[in-house]
Amino acid sequence: MEFIVTQLAYILLGLATGILSGTFGIGGGTLTTPAMRDVLRTPGHVALGTPLPIIVPTAISGALVFRRKGMLKYRIGAVCALAGSVTALLGAAATAYFTGREMMLITSAFIALLAARFALTGKEPKPRVKTAPTKLFFRATFVGLAAGGLSGFLGVGGGVILVPAMVLLLNFRVHEAVGTSLMVMAIYAIPGSVAHYLLGHVDVALLIPIAIGSVLGAQFGARLAVRTREKRLRLAFSVFLLMVAVSMAALELLGWNS
Repeated sequence: MEFIVTQLAYILLGLATGILSGTFGIGGGTLTTPAMRDVLRTPGHVALGTPLPIIVPTAISGALVFRRKGMLKYRIGAVCALAGSVTALLGAAATAYFTGREMMLITSAFIALLAARFALTGKEPKPRVKTAPTKLFFRATFVGLAAGGLSGFLGVGGGVILVPAMVLLLNFRVHEAVGTSLMVMAIYAIPGSVAHYLLGHVDVALLIPIAIGSVLGAQFGARLAVRTREKRLRLAFSVFLLMVAVSMAALELLGWNS
């Protein structure tokens, strides 16, 4: 009975993660990582490494919804994904030089910055401005490199860079950015996941039930995203992220996970 309850709890965690992922085009590690560390009490590196492979099926699930709505930009997405695949490996390898506590504090600071970004960039998208193909290619490569490195290092999807960067640098609409971000993450999370698995940072027993819930949640979140104005969701999400960041940092500094 205890095993069943535990598995259901993991599935519910994945469900919440998937909803956030599908709605905002992020990887979901911003919720899974602190939950695994502070609630499930897993080691810091495991809390950072295990969410990354969960991103792959979750992102695919959400991206399929946007694909049916014609909101995926395949060519630019492919450039971002290829560039990010390289830096995702480098980012994952870099985690070997930090302690679990250091990684969690870095992650909490990152989540706090993410919360501020969501709160401060709630404006409607500007009219499209045509960009030269060469310039667009280099911009997409830069966006992919930055997001991939962040994904591998912090065990997150990198959508927190991809979505705003696609809107600001690549002239995407918000829904196009969210959908294409999911497609990109599904690709470059693979090499980062392999690297974390080889480093011993992936707990398969946790991964499977959380991934099941996450895939289902991503479907719901993506459908919600295509029907809702992103500006309304952003403020509530930024407040939630700020609470997560503060609690993560406080628990680490107070020695809760020692």
